[in-house]
Amino acid sequence: MDAARERYPRVAGFTVQHRGSFIKQFQRPGGHNSIVCFPFWELVAAAGCPFECAYCFLQATPSYVFKHYPLKGAIFENWREMVAEVENWLEYPKPRMLLVGELQDGLAFEGAYKKYAGESLTEMLVPLFAGQEKHCINFLTKATNIRFIRKMQPTPQVIFSWSVNAEEVGERWERKAPLPSQRLAAAEELKSLGWRIRLRLDPMVPIKGWQRAYGKVITRINHLKPEMVTLGALRASNNLRAMARKNGRDASIFDLLTEKDPAGFKWRLPQDLLVEMFRFALDRVDGSIIPSLCKEDRSIWSQLGMKWRGCNCLATVTVMQRGIQPTAHAPSKG
Repeated sequence: MDAARERYPRVAGFTVQHRGSFIKQFQRPGGHNSIVCFPFWELVAAAGCPFECAYCFLQATPSYVFKHYPLKGAIFENWREMVAEVENWLEYPKPRMLLVGELQDGLAFEGAYKKYAGESLTEMLVPLFAGQEKHCINFLTKATNIRFIRKMQPTPQVIFSWSVNAEEVGERWERKAPLPSQRLAAAEELKSLGWRIRLRLDPMVPIKGWQRAYGKVITRINHLKPEMVTLGALRASNNLRAMARKNGRDASIFDLLTEKDPAGFKWRLPQDLLVEMFRFALDRVDGSIIPSLCKEDRSIWSQLGMKWRGCNCLATVTVMQRGIQPTAHAPSKG
């Protein structure tokens, strides 16, 4: 039995634990490399994820390897301190964006917080951002439980960003997540209500017939017309395969990874295939949608002839005003 299950109470299937600080700044991959990634602010509003995707990087991170948090998810009893920390963060004089979903799913804990605290996570946070015009918040998710959001007034300070994939990839390797088609339906509904929507087509996986599979999902993306699509491909740290097996997940997906990226950062697809898949997507994504890549080496950007116009984790207009181009050197604030 998971040790966290024995020590902590449970609400809606998740443990209820305590956390110290809630906001931190993600730093780009360390060392001498040309990975294009900028520091961004993340809110650790919960821990883990119930969706059990085979490739989930959380499986290999220390907090879950050493069971500080249960991989399947936890909410935090001191959520009032989290709200106060966000209120303090909003006092910063220059525009920034706060990402919810880097170390947990951004919407999977809505019901648990509603039951425990009387408010869902979005009910706690959206009004704080709607009440000012400087900063943004972005909820990154595979969940489709948008019932609390439906009742709110849309605001340009709040973004909802869905991670989607080819339907076949979702069926096989995103075991307990809603299917990509269901996620896109949720995104379409919120967009129709006036909310800002971004998408991540990530991780692209070269399954048999991948051109047809990704062509279908890109057609759906073009119909939706999100403001941005960030592309990513299958990648894994050294111990992720072993941890996936230990967690009873389908580790066959990692058989596709044959080489390290140019920075020696993670195991990746063969570079020629990686570029082919990205180019396939870029050639088909509607020109009105801003394209980007996630944590890719500068050489990949160059091969694709892409200019950096923003990414999912940053408030695009703020960063574009700085005139940043793909570089190994990132600004100090995101």
